[in-house]
Amino acid sequence: MQRRSFLRTMAGAGIATVLPMSLIRPAFGAIADRFLITISASGGWDPTSLIDPKGDALRADGLGPVNHYSASEIKTAGNLIYAPYSNIIEPPPIDSAGHMDNFFARHQTRLLVINGIDTQTNSHDSGRRFVWSGKLEEGYPSVAALAAAPFAEQPMAFISNGGYDFTASLVAPVRTSGAGTFNQLAYPNSQYPGDAELGDISYFSAASYAAIQQAREQRLTRLRVQESLPKRQAQLQQLETVRNADVSLESLLDFLPEEVSDGLKGQAEIAIAAFASGLAVSASLNAGGFDTHGDHDEDQTESLTVLLEGIDHLWEQIELRGLEDKVTIIIGSDFGRTPFYNTGAGKDHWNITSIMAMGAGITGNRVIGETDENFEAYKLNPNTLEPDSNGIIVTPQHVHRSLRDFLGVQSDLDSLFPINVESLNLFG
Repeated sequence: MQRRSFLRTMAGAGIATVLPMSLIRPAFGAIADRFLITISASGGWDPTSLIDPKGDALRADGLGPVNHYSASEIKTAGNLIYAPYSNIIEPPPIDSAGHMDNFFARHQTRLLVINGIDTQTNSHDSGRRFVWSGKLEEGYPSVAALAAAPFAEQPMAFISNGGYDFTASLVAPVRTSGAGTFNQLAYPNSQYPGDAELGDISYFSAASYAAIQQAREQRLTRLRVQESLPKRQAQLQQLETVRNADVSLESLLDFLPEEVSDGLKGQAEIAIAAFASGLAVSASLNAGGFDTHGDHDEDQTESLTVLLEGIDHLWEQIELRGLEDKVTIIIGSDFGRTPFYNTGAGKDHWNITSIMAMGAGITGNRVIGETDENFEAYKLNPNTLEPDSNGIIVTPQHVHRSLRDFLGVQSDLDSLFPINVESLNLFG
């Protein structure tokens, strides 16, 4: 059976987008040759349990220790250091080889770590907004939306799995709960899309469905012709173009595994299938469980395991599709956790955090930025990126200024949503 135009289906489902015509051009060339994935560890991860470890030395203020493992147990992989989280709780909820050991052994040459980032907040909403848009104030799009904006007329340029995905109307975020959504969109006239056992049972006959489609298209044409406002005319013209574009969902379905995984791994499979099929340019992935106000060590360990396994699986999908030189991955969280435990063996919100980056264009095996034994950020020299008492405290603004430069976000988008801080060479 000939599959219906996916772009038309997306428009029919209300997933259309409006973008000023001056911005409709690729940021990375005539076609997208670079893709962006952001992964949010939602809730506020603890870098001292991952990539900025401290150990159990007592703090001078009596609030310590920062961690329950010994500083002598902290591990290294190349220039990276990481927490020995398999030793935090007994028994560890990972294999005997240690998943974190495996993760850093495999990826240390491609991983960039930036520590000591001051989010200037301990609010979830503000933290997510600042970390993923570069602005504490409302109204700025996420960097994933900026990357997708020049391709806004593609059917699913920006895939979102939750977290901060505000787009400022530059592009429509396509949200999906799993692969079943795509079958439903590919076969909107089928009662049981993708189910071979139940067969092809349609809501309408082929003739009736064609008549419905024709009526919808005629109605849209009438609305466009009758509209007197130029901006609304342009928007309706874009919607008409979207509904009649010849992009099929079949190409994406061909790149999906027979069974899409659950959770972060499934999000990764869908994102990379969409990239490989040419339907998407950026995707925001989301992993929860990091707001560990109680039982911190156990719950962070479990959530970190899911996160690292998901990143590992994502890279396998990237390698499977030969996209190692095209996909850039940024991993971050709302903020950090306190450098001490509360009375419930948990950790509360803390403004200092870290991010990781890997993939296309990223020089790995590097750590930028430091924090002291109390998990406070050191100032950095903006030129050398080394600790400097006369330097600056890095904030998400600096991260996004550098990230925009690195990604090549086009100048009109950058001017529309300015980030006016000094540019640091964090990703180059």
